[in-house]
Amino acid sequence: MAETTPFPEMSVTEMIGKHKIKARFILVGVWNTFFGYAMFVVLDSLLSLLLSKRYLAYMSATVLANILSVLNAFISHKYVTFKSHAKGKNMVFEFLKFCTTYLLSFFLTLAALPFFVEIVRIPPKAAGALIIPVVTVVSYVAHSRFSFKNRHAAVERDT
Repeated sequence: MAETTPFPEMSVTEMIGKHKIKARFILVGVWNTFFGYAMFVVLDSLLSLLLSKRYLAYMSATVLANILSVLNAFISHKYVTFKSHAKGKNMVFEFLKFCTTYLLSFFLTLAALPFFVEIVRIPPKAAGALIIPVVTVVSYVAHSRFSFKNRHAAVERDT
């Protein structure tokens, strides 16, 4: 008797074809994660040389890296993941929704980073890396259900 599985067998190419938006979201997310963490590491390294208090360096690096990351992520998700063609006022509205979603991730990071650094005593760069998976899940759920919800639904129907 043959064993059945709840998941149909399909190749990686078939799976990507069936889940194009999700695959693009993951690929863009990998790029955004690398970009954001690289910005944090570079800025933290530079600011730790300029600022006498360690917490000022890593917290300032977090703020600046998040601003750069949000701009990079918006451009990537708009044009690569969701292939949005919004222009003018619609693009501004889309950006505001996107930024609202990122505020949740940003405040989560701002709350978690000092906890891991000051209380758990994990070095700032390692703490930043530990926070990435949680922020990734929060970001996916929020963007797919809010930031690009209408566009996401229209594209999913077309694929």
